[in-house]
Amino acid sequence: MTVSRRNLMSWGAGFVGVGAFGSARFVRAAEAAAAADDAAPFRVESFGRLAQPKAVPALSVQNEQGVEVPLAHWVGRPFILHFWATWCGPCKRELPSVNATAKALGANGPAIVAIGVRGSTIPKVRAFYDAHGIDTLPVLVDPNSEALTASADVPAALAALRQTDPTFKIPDDKAQGIAQHAVPRSLVVNAKGEIVAISVGNMDWSPEAVRRTVDALVG
Repeated sequence: MTVSRRNLMSWGAGFVGVGAFGSARFVRAAEAAAAADDAAPFRVESFGRLAQPKAVPALSVQNEQGVEVPLAHWVGRPFILHFWATWCGPCKRELPSVNATAKALGANGPAIVAIGVRGSTIPKVRAFYDAHGIDTLPVLVDPNSEALTASADVPAALAALRQTDPTFKIPDDKAQGIAQHAVPRSLVVNAKGEIVAISVGNMDWSPEAVRRTVDALVG
């Protein structure tokens, strides 16, 4: 099974309707789904466009010093909000390449704002960063996953999944939960602070692919 796209339905069944996001059942389902991987290319077709761009939520995330940083902090140039979790196998495999791309793009490319969710505490994120040489992405967490869920767009998320894998099917009663809670997830935000596109599942990141994709989506 894969968590990327083809098996998000079965993965989602492990957490949709679960009150405790850090529950053992949720973690077991996610890790089982991570046994194999089919990362999609980072390209426009990997993203579902929102029918109408919407402002990033007026919410904050927490940095390593415990300071609340509003999502609006990054408004002013296009950027990527990347939600991940320290227990998520595909998230962890993907994050070093996300870091390498952020480093390669530097100040001239879209910023990449990685945010740990669902029990991904500052100590856990810092430990993962140190163990894997992640030195460019910010250390940020969304303690209650409010930014994750508030930034969700069900039609765009499902469009991304179906564009990447036309055979992808999900029951209507699971769709909203997948679109709101699944990670890894990347959102493209334009310079005005509007979310324009969403991708659910891990991707093959490269600096040029990221630059071209973001330019196309915010243009």
